[in-house]
Amino acid sequence: MKSYLLFLSVALFLAGCGGSSGGEHDSGNNGGQEIDGGTESSQTTDDPTAPQVPNDEDEIPSPTNSSACFNETFYQVGTIVSIELEQRDGGVQLPNYSETSEVTRVTSYRGYSDVFEQSITSGSSTSTLYILADTLAKSVTTLGQLLDGEEITYHPSGLLLDYDIALGETKNYPTVTERVDGAESSSAEYSFEYLRTDRITVPAGTFDTCVMVLTFESTSPDGTASTTEYTQYIGIGNGLMIREDYVITTSDGNRFTGSDTLVSATINGNPI
Repeated sequence: MKSYLLFLSVALFLAGCGGSSGGEHDSGNNGGQEIDGGTESSQTTDDPTAPQVPNDEDEIPSPTNSSACFNETFYQVGTIVSIELEQRDGGVQLPNYSETSEVTRVTSYRGYSDVFEQSITSGSSTSTLYILADTLAKSVTTLGQLLDGEEITYHPSGLLLDYDIALGETKNYPTVTERVDGAESSSAEYSFEYLRTDRITVPAGTFDTCVMVLTFESTSPDGTASTTEYTQYIGIGNGLMIREDYVITTSDGNRFTGSDTLVSATINGNPI
């Protein structure tokens, strides 16, 4: 799974695309910046690959609840999702990224039962996510993941996102602490907002989307603080991450931007 930073390596899956998005993304940080600022900053520039929004906005369906963008199929054993993403880091286009995910079984993890185990493969790299999904409440909780030989866990009770959010509503969540092989790596308060609907055109086609804003206010053990905002365009009816833009601002004044845009996708072998 693509990882801009550890907290957001689950973002895309949490959005339901089966890929990160949640997130967010190969395990070598290809296509994004670390939350602590990385080695160089990217200034916001005009993005020629930004999603094209048609003028016929009156025809865009406007579901009043973000559950219209929640796909229960992604939380069933045997579901396989393949995606290809166009990546940009600041104003620089990077090589496309491809991955395939499969929900392999229901298992136990960290004392929880009925946990979905998802295997994600990109090239020779494989990672595993452990997720609780409540399809009635339209909520997803990531308990942990195995990534590049490290176990990343979220405490005290996982990284929760709700998809039963009214249009214009913001959900605020208590502090979650991330640990890597047992050692604290970061803590964050976060929020999730259902901002609006947009019809956008990307290489994969034209889609009606729920526009969700996922914001993390994070602090590392050394006191470094940062704000990370993900604007996620999630497909109405299919639950796939169609487009994701991110902005990371660090307490030392660095700012990083980037995006992922869907080029193609299949769900259980069926093109979207």
